[in-house]
Amino acid sequence: MSSSSGTQLHSRLDVGTLPGWVLYLAPVVTARLIVFVHGFLGKAVKSWQRFPDNTETWWQESDLLFVGYDSSHEKIIGVAARLRRELPNFYPLLPARYLTAGGFSQRPGPPSPYRSLLIVGHSQGGVVVRRALADVALDWQAQQQHNPGCDRPSLLDADVRLFSPASAGFRAAGPLGMLQAIPAWWSMINVLLRSSSAFTDMQPGSQTLTSTRQMTETALSADPQNLGALRPAIVWANPDNVVISVRYLTDPVDDAIDHTDHVSVCKPDQNYPTPWTFVRTGKI
Repeated sequence: MSSSSGTQLHSRLDVGTLPGWVLYLAPVVTARLIVFVHGFLGKAVKSWQRFPDNTETWWQESDLLFVGYDSSHEKIIGVAARLRRELPNFYPLLPARYLTAGGFSQRPGPPSPYRSLLIVGHSQGGVVVRRALADVALDWQAQQQHNPGCDRPSLLDADVRLFSPASAGFRAAGPLGMLQAIPAWWSMINVLLRSSSAFTDMQPGSQTLTSTRQMTETALSADPQNLGALRPAIVWANPDNVVISVRYLTDPVDDAIDHTDHVSVCKPDQNYPTPWTFVRTGKI
């Protein structure tokens, strides 16, 4: 799965107008755009480990866009708003300025529209993705009340894959749960964590989590045929001591990957290719 000698790989480009966003351009004309959104305290590319290294044809025909954000300070609703505002600038047509560097073309041929969009989220990133798509869906439904012929937003074309999404919030288990049992340590750690807007958003029963679920289920109840993007494929780490493993009523049946943890579940390598398979197929 990893790179090999003589194989042309993706070329990396930092998206200057969006700090923390990184685009990996495929070496050939591409069929699809895959967008990755990391979780709490994650990094745009590092959180996903070796996703750009896969040399199989399907991956070599895919552009990869890694979304970075300050997960310890930014609120989920704000990051979701940026996602739904900026992704239409990449999909369905990647601007020509991203296809050249230093005056040289990064791949042959003129820009052509992508045929498909995949959006991948991990942990808190899963909530960001869900909130962004719920906002897009409800806004479109509201527009249809006044203009029944209005165009369907391109983001609703997405196939969505979520690794251990924090849809129902974080939980104090494992090492964190052990610290919670030590009052002096837990008091200091809790103060630090709760200084983060995102960590507060991720508390079970928070307004952000509750409203995101309600918005998703409401939108789907009104128009299930056109909102497949709101029904993601979901896979959980097993065991997962970080998030509460609960799906929405409207979600398809989920799955779990044994012998993984919350951090490693989304990081593929030669000995653990399952994340590559899950993103490509929606199954493990």
